[in-house]
Amino acid sequence: MSIPLPYHGLWRRKGIWRANGSSDLVTPVWWFQADSFHIDLRVPADRKGVTGFAGATVVEGARCEWRPEIAYPFLSPELDAGFMHFDGTDALHEEGVDGSYTEDWWREAAGPVDAGRTLLGDGRIQYEIACGDFLARATGKPHKAADITVWRRTGAGLWRVIASTTAARENVTVEAP
Repeated sequence: MSIPLPYHGLWRRKGIWRANGSSDLVTPVWWFQADSFHIDLRVPADRKGVTGFAGATVVEGARCEWRPEIAYPFLSPELDAGFMHFDGTDALHEEGVDGSYTEDWWREAAGPVDAGRTLLGDGRIQYEIACGDFLARATGKPHKAADITVWRRTGAGLWRVIASTTAARENVTVEAP
């Protein structure tokens, strides 16, 4: 199923507000959306509660559902779906289908999205999405901890890791991811 073009690109979360009164305005969140799948990575500053997932995305009207195939640290059995409202080309408001949260997002990078899903020889699944100066890769097996990394192009063919499920990898610069 093809995802509508307005969703394509890299989205960053402004904040989440939960029905229980809690909120989070500081955790960096990267949501890469391609034509039929996504990569999502959330890395709190203290690295407690790092989560990430990759898999199919289904959009039906205003309802968007993320169906992870691989995840870090594990796949959750909970439904991950929200009602989406675009507040402009680069602004998006999400409300949980169960009313338990609202999130606001802004588009960090738009334009062409290059993406692929590959089954590797050892049985792992690899998702990769590139958009603008950003690249995300998620590799793993269902029900095993996946490895998820986000890079940003720094110029002259160099890429810097800006977020990863592996802390030691962050802020490392490489020639090609």
